[in-house]
Amino acid sequence: MFDFKVSVITPVYNAAEFIRNAVESAVSLEEVGEIILVEDGSPDNALEICKELEQEFEKVKLFQHPNGENRGAGASRNLGIEKAIFEYIAFLDADDWYLPNRFQAEKELFKNPEVDGVYGATGFYEQGQILENKLTTFDYKLKPEDLLYYYVSYKGRFTTDAITFKKSLLKKSGVFKTSLKLHQDTHLWYRLAHFGNLYPGLIDQPIAIRRVHENNRISSRNKKTRSLFHKEVFKDFINKENVDSRALKIIINRYVSSISGNFFIKMFHFSKVLMKNSHLIKIYIK
Repeated sequence: MFDFKVSVITPVYNAAEFIRNAVESAVSLEEVGEIILVEDGSPDNALEICKELEQEFEKVKLFQHPNGENRGAGASRNLGIEKAIFEYIAFLDADDWYLPNRFQAEKELFKNPEVDGVYGATGFYEQGQILENKLTTFDYKLKPEDLLYYYVSYKGRFTTDAITFKKSLLKKSGVFKTSLKLHQDTHLWYRLAHFGNLYPGLIDQPIAIRRVHENNRISSRNKKTRSLFHKEVFKDFINKENVDSRALKIIINRYVSSISGNFFIKMFHFSKVLMKNSHLIKIYIK
């Protein structure tokens, strides 16, 4: 009999106001085997609330970094992955919540051993209401081999709250790259899409809700952080085998654009990239 149990990982930072709602949305779901809270040195009283939740719910387990340090969301998710006891991994940000259908498609799709991950749609809650017509999703169901191309092409995406995958897939892809201050999640989703067979679940209705508020808006996103992201993606994919050539071309072009100024400087850097990585030329002459 197929036993589908998920380790739900939640990094907690400055989320005392929301963390109980997040946990209660997940703890009652039969597919959830454990909820791992990683308290990340919050300045508010989130730690006390996490301790209360651990005492209240058998599924809830609380961890911290050594000496209660603040190490960021990526490091906190990595610690949660390390502590997870179930084969299936999902995430829930501390200020968001799951809907009752969160694992409806997942528990059926994962019966197929070829499925490494399942993604769905995320809805939004802003100014006291759920935005009925706003979803983070793809417009139609993609084959796993097309996902990386569509993701890097900005033709749709999924969020941290709406991806479930086998822990064993991380042996190929690696975990969150903590050297990136932003875009750590997108960086991992690219790698999961390349190394694994990720299938669409519910993409026309939300399976989780992202709460939009001032404290979760990314104010430090700028040209420098985007450039670092494109550089890391480029470094990760230029020497990997069997990368979708359509996606790889976009990755190269974005990296060159992020380090270049005008057209002539861009062409100079582009030439340098191809000279150092001659195996990439073939994707431009197909």
